[in-house]
Amino acid sequence: MNRAIADIIRAEIEGCSFVDKIAGLVQTAYVAVKVDETKTVKSFPVACCVTADDCITGMYKDLTPDSSKKSVLYFEDLGVSFVSAQGAMKLYRSRLRLVCWLNTGLLYPDGCKNGICNASTNAIAEIIRAIPIIPFDSSPFVRILPEVVSQMVRSNAIFGNYTYNELQTQYLLAPYDFFALEIETEFAICITGRAEYEGCGTY
Repeated sequence: MNRAIADIIRAEIEGCSFVDKIAGLVQTAYVAVKVDETKTVKSFPVACCVTADDCITGMYKDLTPDSSKKSVLYFEDLGVSFVSAQGAMKLYRSRLRLVCWLNTGLLYPDGCKNGICNASTNAIAEIIRAIPIIPFDSSPFVRILPEVVSQMVRSNAIFGNYTYNELQTQYLLAPYDFFALEIETEFAICITGRAEYEGCGTY
């Protein structure tokens, strides 16, 4: 279910001014890469729709820091839990981590002016403004209400699920910026085909 929820939130935020490359839910791809003439297995975030053949052709690099990209955003799965049943509704809570990396040099070529030194703060505010504040429907879910509930401590641990080489690691230092947000989304699934229920009364 979180793959669908990530796609729904992605559609709401992909129009933000700083967004360059954005993916929905990611999985970890383990790829054999050459390091000093020796092949070693490294782990990378890849969109759930990426295949093994795609990785062989180099798509595993798509969501890693790169000076040619203005930004990279993707969602990591933190699980879905059942909340309660209300009439014809089964209510659930989704938890996702939105990871965002920013290339401030490309996003703000004029340097630190007009508050752009706070690149991550401005990006977070823009994300929060882009997410709907009233419940909405998107099949197969109803009463969807995402909320940014916390910001992860700014640390390289945000990228701890993956192994970057020395070149990629430099993109986690100034002047580059990054952050991670936890997004909780309440949503419901309407139970159909049961005579005892009268309907879902969606928004």
